[in-house]
Amino acid sequence: MANVAKGSRAAIVRWGQKAFERRLVSGWGGNISCRFGKDHYLITRQHAALGFLSTKDIVEIDAGGKAVTRAGHPSSETAMHLAIYAATEAKAVLHVHPPAVIAYCQQRQSFIPVSFEEKYTLGEVPVVPQDTPTVTKPENVVEELRLHPVVILQGHGTVACGQDLEEAFLLTDLLEEAVHCQLWTQASPVVHKQAPSKRSAAKKTASFPLFSRDHISAMVAKVNKDATFQREAKEKQLTTSLTMHVQDESLTWTFYFDRGKIVRMDDENWGEFVIQGKKEWWQAVFQKGYDPFVATQQGKLKLVRGEIWQLSQWFKPFQRGFELWQAIPTK
Repeated sequence: MANVAKGSRAAIVRWGQKAFERRLVSGWGGNISCRFGKDHYLITRQHAALGFLSTKDIVEIDAGGKAVTRAGHPSSETAMHLAIYAATEAKAVLHVHPPAVIAYCQQRQSFIPVSFEEKYTLGEVPVVPQDTPTVTKPENVVEELRLHPVVILQGHGTVACGQDLEEAFLLTDLLEEAVHCQLWTQASPVVHKQAPSKRSAAKKTASFPLFSRDHISAMVAKVNKDATFQREAKEKQLTTSLTMHVQDESLTWTFYFDRGKIVRMDDENWGEFVIQGKKEWWQAVFQKGYDPFVATQQGKLKLVRGEIWQLSQWFKPFQRGFELWQAIPTK
């Protein structure tokens, strides 16, 4: 345990310096933590400058947020860090103040990146309302981090979590870059419109039980009648079979596409491509607008048969198809 703690302290120092060098934080802003062991955590102390950390600036705390040693007072955001660890599988949390993100998202409900890599690594990044110097309602942050690896605190900064601090740092750095890309795009003479946020859509009234036969039939009818999907599917010669599997309920549905039309569907697991995941993540996709490609990229859903590069050739029609399916009321 002592060696693990020592390595974790060194990692916090390293990634604090990296965050400062990349101008993701300045002054005495931001805080970093990591989990080691069952109920043991390390977090930067209050008023620690992330760019100039030493191991003396890192406090070991218990699950209640109390310092185990007299190394100083833990960060004022300790409650938020512990709430994230309690509700997710994260092993590291990075909270910083990226200037472009803060400025650009001051009046927005969410942020949608421009480039494919940023879009399908980050997804649609939620903006959590924030009107206090520290996070007083960590449950709002936690709720979003269960579906997204990084969130934006309005007028405050970002919070990213990962299996290590490198992952949390890279997510944050990618988000800041994505905002710069958006700013450059808007500054260009060609007008680019940001895709509408799914968060602004009206809430749906529950109707079909998720993945019931009636729900699946409605999904088939939706894409088969949609002119845009049919046009894009024919252009891309969409002929394949796709299986969706709910792991914790042993529920399976397979769709066979023939030049865009779904000509067959059944409850067997025979698709050329098989996507599986727990019910909570399928609910997130169909009921909360969670992008299935992002969910797969982030490991919430898993492509267990077929290759992602093969599936990507039909990205455009499948993206349209899932947008149609997400519009179907479910419960």
